Amino acid sequence: MDNDAYTYVAVTLDGDGAYINAPHILATIHPSLSHVGQVGALDNVQLLSVAKLDWDDYGEEVLARLREAPGVVRVDVQELKQRSKRDEL
Repeated sequence: MDNDAYTYVAVTLDGDGAYINAPHILATIHPSLSHVGQVGALDNVQLLSVAKLDWDDYGEEVLARLREAPGVVRVDVQELKQRSKRDEL
């Protein structure tokens, strides 16, 4: 994943929704979207990306279209976070 060049969006799908059997079609909701793939072993969570240059101009529109899509339960913008180290004994 290239967090400098792309903004990533996790989309949770309804188990009975239209996109669950063909999640790559989510990328057709907006021309700026690209399908990255499934999130881990979660069949109903898909990761999409938007180029940072497009995100600045179309981010809100992309999110609105995803949230309005039938069968989409949740939309979360992924943020890069620094993991803290555990104290070593």
